Amino acid sequence: MKRTALLLAPFFFAFGCDLPQGGHGHDHGPAAEEEEDRRPGLSFTVYADGLELFMELPALVVGQDSPLIAHFTDARDPEGFVWVTEGKVTATLRHTDGTEEVFSVDKLLRNGIFKPIVTPTRPGEAELILRLDGPVSGTVSIGKVRVYATVDEAIAGEVEAEPAEPVVSYLKEAQWKTVYATTLAESATIRGSVRATGELVAPIGSKATLGSPVSGRLVATPLLRVGTKVRAGDVLARVVPVSGEDRGAVDAALAAAESERAIAEAELVRAEALHPEVVSTKALEAAKARLVVAERQVDSARGRRAAWSGSGGGGAELRSPVAGEVVFVRAEEGSVLGNGDVVVEIMDPTRLWLEARVIESDAPRVRGSAGAMFTVAGGASPVLVDASTGGSLLAVGAAVDPIDRTVPVVFELPNPGGLMPGSYVDVRVFTPELIEAIVIPATAIVDDGGTTVVYVMDGGEGFYKRRVTVGARDGDKIAVTSGLAAGERVVSRGAYEVLLSTSAGGIPAHGHQH
Repeated sequence: MKRTALLLAPFFFAFGCDLPQGGHGHDHGPAAEEEEDRRPGLSFTVYADGLELFMELPALVVGQDSPLIAHFTDARDPEGFVWVTEGKVTATLRHTDGTEEVFSVDKLLRNGIFKPIVTPTRPGEAELILRLDGPVSGTVSIGKVRVYATVDEAIAGEVEAEPAEPVVSYLKEAQWKTVYATTLAESATIRGSVRATGELVAPIGSKATLGSPVSGRLVATPLLRVGTKVRAGDVLARVVPVSGEDRGAVDAALAAAESERAIAEAELVRAEALHPEVVSTKALEAAKARLVVAERQVDSARGRRAAWSGSGGGGAELRSPVAGEVVFVRAEEGSVLGNGDVVVEIMDPTRLWLEARVIESDAPRVRGSAGAMFTVAGGASPVLVDASTGGSLLAVGAAVDPIDRTVPVVFELPNPGGLMPGSYVDVRVFTPELIEAIVIPATAIVDDGGTTVVYVMDGGEGFYKRRVTVGARDGDKIAVTSGLAAGERVVSRGAYEVLLSTSAGGIPAHGHQH
């Protein structure tokens, strides 16, 4: 729990006074007193029961009304806090002998803000407790406060503490209008990682390119469109022959497909016999995938020959050998094609391979990796690849590329978000090592003109702009290696908005008037 007591305005301020529109701070209602209230002001920020309470009040003095300007925020959702829109607030002064003085208000001053009036009747130390009842409920203890016998005692007893760092102000009304949340920096264990470049590619066997088996004119079906989802065996087009010699080309295509299948079968037998001593797991999987594609090509060639024969020489059908999506169409309806001209490309987009290129000095660290994380150029959020997301490590290369001195590391991942093969990505490959560090959400990090900063809460509306050094990242968490301590509360959502609103520089630690 963070509790702050700050002297507000220049030394003293009048609670309840009207502020001109556009002035520093915000207005909380008509003036409560004509005579200036000389009592020093206090500020408290407390998190409890899923609530954030930021409260300003004058020092408590016997017999004097003390308005509590209580800003209640629903802080249960770490993705964004929201103001409390209705409820009743009860303020209780619990004295050391157990007796209580209770004050309440049954409506808001305005969204998020309640203004109960506390009028103490006896001096001494007491616990100040606020209870919110409504759609959002909770109890927040401010802790021990002192009730003074006179204003002069209050002035002498409350001394302004100078902030350790420059404080910038970001008012509650601004916080409530944006996506905003805070969280505690904590000591935690995260996975180590190494940087790498990478590319998203289609897995072997998930992509097929169909070419015209004969010379002829293309007759398309409605499926021959980019983005169309197709099943294995669907007819995408027909090629109507322009000469009687095309039947021979169909037969030749079938013979070539059968020959390729025989080669693929032999390669798989060899790979299975030599795995894992000589042949890697990746090579074995590639051999299996090659045989699957070869068998589909044989089936497709046989289908084209059957279709050719059945049509009396009227055309050859182009059938998709895989289920997936049409990604490229290379020929238009009515085009005259030569034997082998590419017509269409189909790909199953539901799974992808991530091929990361790890520099050779880091390669030993990633053997046994449990996953990776990557960001597509222009992508807002990193994509996690590990068992929790359905991803897995396929292979770590056994040799260093002689040109770029990197080792390939291949992962497979599901693709529900429509990632595109061919995309270049920035990658962090996780290592088996675990790192103990101060950890915060990556969304708390802000680039301030090349300087990495976070905003550390000094109070409900005051923040330190703190320069930090960051280290390993694991999912949405990032390690901070210097500049932050466990238990400090940082802005985790909306930090960039805080930067924009305070870009003019530090603002004095004194708050705004009420």
